[in-house]
Amino acid sequence: MDIKNSTILITGGTSGIGLEMAKQCLAQGASTIIITGRHADRLSQIKLQLPQIHTYQSDVSKPEDIRNLYAFVTKKFSSLNLLINNAGIMRNLDLREHSLSLDDITAEIDINLSGTIRMVHQFLPHLLTKPSAAIV
Repeated sequence: MDIKNSTILITGGTSGIGLEMAKQCLAQGASTIIITGRHADRLSQIKLQLPQIHTYQSDVSKPEDIRNLYAFVTKKFSSLNLLINNAGIMRNLDLREHSLSLDDITAEIDINLSGTIRMVHQFLPHLLTKPSAAIV
């Protein structure tokens, strides 16, 4: 796949692997890069450091956020042809701790697994219209 002519959406792009992927895609000449994240302040910092990257606040654990992200991206960046599902969390929880809520316990599944499934479900029809597209 030719990264140079790609429009790339990276979830969880505000730090770590996601941010590094965005930087590497920039270095390889990607035409457009959009990153998402849950924290507006991190997105703003990245926009200041890397003004050529587009940002959008979104949480993959929230179906409404994904629908809004899809509407935004497909309207403003209709050439989107690469989705990189990178959003994720990892916590060390003690399941014997009775103070944990069910939301605490299932947060990783909602983001790491269900979020990826929701993103693919939402964006796949759009990506299938492109002559060269991929999901990572």
